[in-house]
Formats: sequence, structure tokens, C-alpha cells
Amino acid sequence: MAVLFWLIIILVCIFAEIHTNAFLAVFFGAGAIVPFFLALWGVPFAVQAVVWLIISGLLIGVLRPAALHRFHHRGILDLSAPSKSSMTSLTGFVEDTVGDEGHPGHVKIKGEVWRAVTSSPESIPDGTQVVVTKSFGTTLWVERV
Repeated sequence: MAVLFWLIIILVCIFAEIHTNAFLAVFFGAGAIVPFFLALWGVPFAVQAVVWLIISGLLIGVLRPAALHRFHHRGILDLSAPSKSSMTSLTGFVEDTVGDEGHPGHVKIKGEVWRAVTSSPESIPDGTQVVVTKSFGTTLWVERV
């Protein structure tokens, strides 16, 4: 049963890392690889959990800062702030009226529907062409073209 638990932890962490920009879940997932094999060998679950916490902590403390610097070329980033991404400057069309952060809508870009908000004081109605100005997680900030 513990083998399944660690496999689920690994898969959930991979999924979480894909859908966030925190660069954190990957280290928890990587830390679960050793306990997965320990579970296969019948090591008690308490030992597996302690090993997972130690490995994850070491990976986060040692590798995360270096990885952030390597992949973002600017040192440690403010991950709580919206940023430019590969979606920046792409254009698409409004599917559901897009308002401010309290009234998000949806846009379709490259055949995919994304949650979107605008910093403009006016809502952007359905069918309007928009351009992505920044993103945060899976939310895009858009403006009229």
C-alpha cells in the first residue's frame, strides 16, 4: 500500500509543478522516489516518511536556489508576482467576458481556453481579440488588441 502512496505523491507533485510556477513540488516529488523503493523493499512506513522529509528538505534547500538561478537567469524570483512568460504577446479571442481579478473570464489561445483577467477598468466582451501581457500560474492578464 505504501508503494501506491509514494507513486501517487510523485504523480501529484509532477502535476502540481506543471500547473504552477513555484518550482517547488518537483523537489517533493523527487524526494518521494527513494521512499518508493524503500516501500518496495518492505522498510517501515515511518522510516520512509522521515527519509522523504529529509531528502525533500535537502533538495529544496540546496538545489532550488541554484535551479531558480539557472532557469531564470536572474537569481531568486518573486514568485508571488505575475510575470512575463511564453504566453506573453500571444493573441486570442475572448470566450467569456473578461473583467478584473474579481470577475475573471476566459480566452481562447492556440485552441486552448485559459482563465483571464484584465487590468483595464472596462470589461472585455466576448469575441474581442486580445493580447496576453503577463501571466500568473494558469491565469493570463490580457488587453484589447
